[in-house]
Amino acid sequence: MYGIPNRNIGVIGSSSIHLFDLNAASTGLNARTAEQAGMMYDYVYLMPGDKVGLMPDSNPMHFKLVYEYPTGRILGAQAIGKGNVDKRIDIIATMITMNGTLEDLKDLELTYSPMLGTAKDVVNHAALVGLNLLQGRYKEVKVSQVRELVESNAFIIDAREKGEYNAGHFKNAVNIPLSEFRQRLDEIPKGQPVYIHCRSGQRSYNMVMALQNLGYENVYNISGSYLGVNLYEYFNDLVTGRERIVTEYNFK
Repeated sequence: MYGIPNRNIGVIGSSSIHLFDLNAASTGLNARTAEQAGMMYDYVYLMPGDKVGLMPDSNPMHFKLVYEYPTGRILGAQAIGKGNVDKRIDIIATMITMNGTLEDLKDLELTYSPMLGTAKDVVNHAALVGLNLLQGRYKEVKVSQVRELVESNAFIIDAREKGEYNAGHFKNAVNIPLSEFRQRLDEIPKGQPVYIHCRSGQRSYNMVMALQNLGYENVYNISGSYLGVNLYEYFNDLVTGRERIVTEYNFK
C-alpha cells in the first residue's frame, strides 16, 4: 500500500485477558487445533511458581506448551495464573514467529528478579520438560488419562507426605512419600507399569528419575499431578454426576 513494501507473515492468534483475580493468555495452536490440523504434536503441562516461592505473593502458574513431534518446533501455549502470564505467552509468540524450537527456548536468557520471576523462568522450565519427553529421558501420562488408570486399578504411587495424602488422594493410590521411597523399594513392583504423582509434578519426577537409575524401566510421571487432575476432573464430575476418582478434591 502506497508503494511501501510489507512482509505478511500471517496471524498466530495471541490474546490475553484479566478475569477477577486471574490472568490468562494464549498464542498459536492448542492441542485440539493441532490435532484437527493433522499435525504430529505433544505438549507439556506444568505449574511452577510465577516468582520465587519466598515471596509472599508467589502463586502457581498453569502453563501448557504445545510442540511439533519429533522436530520440537513450538506450536503454541496457554497460561493462567495470578502472575504475569502475558509476559510468558509473548515470549512463546515470538518463538513461534521465528520458527523457534524447544532447544531455542530452553537457552533464552531472560531477566530475573525474585519479585518478578524465577531464575529458571516458566518458559525455560517448560522447554526442558519437553526436551526430556522428546528425547525419551522419562515417560509421563496426561491428566486426561488418569481416570482410566484409577478405574483399571493401575499401580499409582502418591509421592506426597502422609498429611497431604490424608487430605485427599486417588482412590487406589499407595502413599509412598519421596522422603521414604528408598526404604520402601520392596513395595514398588518391577513387573508392571508404575504411575507416580505428587502435588504438582516435581517430587514425582524426582522419584521417577531415581527409580530409573535403580533399574526400574516402566515408571511414568503423571503430568499435572494431584492438583492438575483435581482441576481437570472437578467440573465434569459436577456436571455429569459421575463417580469421582479422588477421596476429596484439594486445590491447595
